[in-house]
Amino acid sequence: MNDKRIIRISSVSIFAVLLITLFLPLGYSGSIVAAVLLVPAAVLSVLFIKKRSILSINKRQVLIIMTATALVYLMLYYLSGLYLGFYKNTYRLNIENIFKFVLPIAAIITATEVIRYVFVAQKDKAANALCYLSCVIAEMLICSNIPGITSFNRFMDLVAGALFPAIVSNLLYNYISKRYGILPNLIYRLLMTLYAYVIPIIPNTAESLVNFIRLLLPIAIYVFIDSLYEKKRRYALKTPSRFMRVMSKVLTVTVIVIMTGVVMVISNQFRYGALVIATESMTGELNKGDIAFYESYDDQLITEGQVIAYEKNDSMIVHRVNDIQIINGKTRYYTKGDANEFTDAGYITDGEIVGVVNWKLPYFGYPTLWMRSLFDR
Repeated sequence: MNDKRIIRISSVSIFAVLLITLFLPLGYSGSIVAAVLLVPAAVLSVLFIKKRSILSINKRQVLIIMTATALVYLMLYYLSGLYLGFYKNTYRLNIENIFKFVLPIAAIITATEVIRYVFVAQKDKAANALCYLSCVIAEMLICSNIPGITSFNRFMDLVAGALFPAIVSNLLYNYISKRYGILPNLIYRLLMTLYAYVIPIIPNTAESLVNFIRLLLPIAIYVFIDSLYEKKRRYALKTPSRFMRVMSKVLTVTVIVIMTGVVMVISNQFRYGALVIATESMTGELNKGDIAFYESYDDQLITEGQVIAYEKNDSMIVHRVNDIQIINGKTRYYTKGDANEFTDAGYITDGEIVGVVNWKLPYFGYPTLWMRSLFDR
């Protein structure tokens, strides 16, 4: 069997097995199953697939950069706990959890980096693409339980908190592995992942903010390393063309902006957020399927006629302020949907207001409504 066929069969097999594992109802045992599958795959890849890469002379410097970045991130993360406070880690560092979490996760990270190191050097675009997707799936197996996701909100949390960071991070890991070897990725990933299972306290930093930083951090690392070591080399080789480089950067920036925007609006914990209009109560101003963007409420003045987003009975509602009354020093907001005949029952207080709606994006919310309907069946 020639090398190309071995590469194709191996990449397809690894991808298929991991994809099936991702959707099996294994709970957190999925990481153990993934480790059991990936370690032999890594060994076989090293034994039967020839390595063809020529590493950069700057691999030691990149190892230092990646390690230092992870350590600085963790230092700043835990320093934030001095201001925001800490909570007790639910994972205790004992023998059971070492075998249940720490060792399987370390094995997954090590095996995926070995597999990546072998496959990204091959001149086979299909195999490289499947290897990349396999590494994304393996990373999600570390922290996700897809079969346990039974609601649309949890699904969107998975997309923003696990899928997007895994997609961006593995682009960086492929870039680093091909040019600088296994060690930079391996040390960086072990530091950035295992701290959550071995340190007894965790900073009380908003998870959405952590996910947002983890989405942008790989991009910052790539830009820094690429500008430091790769630009001169590309200039010397005069490849690819200037037009292609510009188009590649434009596409990359566009995808990053979209991912960043999705993370920000899904979390609803930044200054601006977004909600999909799911009913016809505001037809005319906000139609069903529109996306309403709002500025988070921070005691700014609200007047009659403004459209606000508020939380009532565990539901998010977007209606217009119809009347404002101050009773015993407390402000009461009475709301009404533009298409509704009657004013909403009861009133809204400052503590229930989420934000003030500023503008909308027509029709773009329909895919979200369709996906939500799948979970409601």
